[in-house]
Amino acid sequence: MRARYLIVLTACFSLAASAGAKAQGAPAPRPLEALRAEIDRVDGEMLALLTARAGIVAEVGAGKATSGGPVFRPGRQAALLRRLVERNAGPQTAQTQTPQTQTAQTLVQVWTAIIAGSILQQKSDFRVAVAGDADQALLAQSFFGAAIPQSRFAQSAEALDALVAGRADAAVLPSAGSWWLDLPQGLRIVAGAPLLRPADAPPQALIVTRSEADPSGADLVLVRLSGTPPAGGTVLARAGADALVALPAARALPPGATPLGLMAEPLSPKP
Repeated sequence: MRARYLIVLTACFSLAASAGAKAQGAPAPRPLEALRAEIDRVDGEMLALLTARAGIVAEVGAGKATSGGPVFRPGRQAALLRRLVERNAGPQTAQTQTPQTQTAQTLVQVWTAIIAGSILQQKSDFRVAVAGDADQALLAQSFFGAAIPQSRFAQSAEALDALVAGRADAAVLPSAGSWWLDLPQGLRIVAGAPLLRPADAPPQALIVTRSEADPSGADLVLVRLSGTPPAGGTVLARAGADALVALPAARALPPGATPLGLMAEPLSPKP
């Protein structure tokens, strides 16, 4: 009975929508065969653009091989994804009447996969050390993409050791904990994951690399502080009297603050 009711209800909605469209003079939908052919054409154009992009990435990689620059640039990645989400409005067609947009999550996932391909194109053995449980591994995958290999570790110290020893190019560590109290020399916090989250939500994981983060244009400075954090600071973790605090990058550091890195502000989806 319930299934039959749902079928009838769906049919009513469909008839109402059809009547509304006819009343507004909306054109009849194009045949499915024509729409599928159009999708195939767009897919071909996307493939050609991705191939062209890969050619440019190859040139970038050749330049970095000479200069020694990092292949993973979290600031540039965050700036790109932020720009795409802000521009997220598709074409308006006679059939739809309104712009068709992708969800922010879809855009981030698609371009994260593209960026992962670019990273591996420049450094085929790029690897991420992940500390923690399966949830941390999923956070790492959401940030770096499914194509980037992972090495799993039970403890944060083990993942940091792998990064220091060169067995990994980045480490993904729980934002909670006290590993940041004794961050090995030469390592920096460069990003928070997930990047796509509400503006007031702290990251669930932090990304650490052997190089400084490149600014994204909207960033937070991560510092170690003792005592009460200043107004406007966000406490990400505590260990005894010390706290890991995120501060707006434009602010002067408070006395006694030890800089630990830089990360992009959260990428907040449009309501």
